[in-house]
Amino acid sequence: MRVIKAKSGSVYVWNYIALNKSRMMLFLTLFFLATMLFVLGIRPYASVGLVMIPLSYVLGVYAYMNYLTWSSGPRGERRVLEDLMRLSDDYFLARNVVIAPSRGDIDYIVIGPTGVFVVETKNVGGVVSCDGDTWSRHKVGRGGRIYRLGVGNPSRQVNRSAKNLKDFLLKHKADIFGSNVPHLWVNSVLVFTNENASLNLRNPTIDVVSPAQVGDFIIKQKKGLRLSKAVVGRMADAIARGR
Repeated sequence: MRVIKAKSGSVYVWNYIALNKSRMMLFLTLFFLATMLFVLGIRPYASVGLVMIPLSYVLGVYAYMNYLTWSSGPRGERRVLEDLMRLSDDYFLARNVVIAPSRGDIDYIVIGPTGVFVVETKNVGGVVSCDGDTWSRHKVGRGGRIYRLGVGNPSRQVNRSAKNLKDFLLKHKADIFGSNVPHLWVNSVLVFTNENASLNLRNPTIDVVSPAQVGDFIIKQKKGLRLSKAVVGRMADAIARGR
């Protein structure tokens, strides 16, 4: 695998992990201080401690759960990257690339003899369900209570990124293909990186694979156009230039 563009997209994630870690330490400290005030029984501080004990505990648990959720994402993304890096040098990889007119970046673009691939990752936990192009997510709490959570429309997001990339490559079709421009297909791939995600998928409109299956999926892909080494190289050059 040859990397042509690698913009770091994980700074925000790591900052949020560090923030929740600091919050955990803060609320833990408050919990112990509140407990000490309550145990000492000195008025009015004992009353303050009694109020702060449950409050700091709840906020600490909330920060801890956020920490677990966000820290699981980078581990999953590392597995995706490690699996992609197993591919031979016939493949090119671009990470966190913005393709106009979209303002959002594409997590991974892979170009090789088996085609062009847009790979987007989602770091969400809980039960993720899909019926065609309709998505939902929920978690089951204590006592079996179901909490509905947001997930957006991942398939629409990935397909939109694939279309933007296709339009970009066709904009440079003369440089890439010359006079004989074939029908270009961009594969839409979605990977859920959170270890706590449980998938319930029914006829998804995109390909959904696990972090450890991305490389094999790309190698074995038979849908779309087989690309020559020269075309792959010219596509990689166009993405590297970014215009």
